[in-house]
Amino acid sequence: MERRGRKESVIILIIMIIIAAVIVSWISGLWSCEAGRRELTEDERLSIADYVNSISVLVQQSNKVSFDFFMTLDRVRNISREELDSRLLDIIEESMIIVENTKELNPPENFEVAHGYVRLVFESRKKAYETFKPAVSNALQDIDLDISASQMTNAFLYMFMSDEIYGNFQEELYETGEEMGINNLTIIDSRVLIDKNLTDTQNVSAFITDLKTVTTLQERRGVAVLAQSIEFEPGVINEQDDYLILSKGPEISVSVLIENQGNVVENDIPVVMTYRTQDSPIEERNYTIESLGPSEQKLVTITGFPAYPGRRCELEITVGPVPGEVMLANNTSSHRFMMEN
Repeated sequence: MERRGRKESVIILIIMIIIAAVIVSWISGLWSCEAGRRELTEDERLSIADYVNSISVLVQQSNKVSFDFFMTLDRVRNISREELDSRLLDIIEESMIIVENTKELNPPENFEVAHGYVRLVFESRKKAYETFKPAVSNALQDIDLDISASQMTNAFLYMFMSDEIYGNFQEELYETGEEMGINNLTIIDSRVLIDKNLTDTQNVSAFITDLKTVTTLQERRGVAVLAQSIEFEPGVINEQDDYLILSKGPEISVSVLIENQGNVVENDIPVVMTYRTQDSPIEERNYTIESLGPSEQKLVTITGFPAYPGRRCELEITVGPVPGEVMLANNTSSHRFMMEN
């Protein structure tokens, strides 16, 4: 069954490439017969140069999107399913922007065929990312492996097709330049599917099996106080023994960074600042971080602590813990300080 599906996918791919080649060749024949060789004006040369530069920028963006896509797959062991879904959505959105920007470009005269090629390249890549996202979702939800493998194989086939068409685009660009008297009209390379084995359904099935394993076993949860980021207002002017010396002021504000060191989005994270000083009641202030993504940091500021010039004070900052957190050593940070008289 898999061999049959593989053959059908390859046949469909070949048919699509042949149809595209036939149509482009036909169009190319029409205008090449009519176009006479003449000296290009300076404005025409500038127009061609601007067009090639604009396409080069879009190609670089497309290469970056592809790099981000495969980097995301390489980092599956370190990210949650939620983050995987979010990153794939961003990749799809970026690829859509590239397609729209390509549509808005007006190719110079005689470069319409080359432009048709490059539009098909970017549209194929967008289709690849759009096809991959539901495929990986189906795989992680334990929907039939054959369905997921077929969807994912199609996504990689779209990438393969885009690479083949991009080669045609480069050739067409070069040949058109030659016919118009512009030698060596070239553009940067672009190949998004480095591993062609991923166009084989059996290889994709093995890839899915590994993907399902690592995304279900590696959930990590944990938040931390970044002690070195703490800032007081009034600011620190000196340090004496274990105490920070603050400038004089009517009250004290404290700011500190809180970091999500896990790979799961955390919600409603409690932050508590406990203020102790000589011969005064303990004061406690609370703050709730509504949401914090993996590796994301949030600056928490609490104001209005009373000032006690000349007294020894201590501030303890505690975050979390969040459900399932194991390592708690970095959840609390203590700081000693005095305000100058």
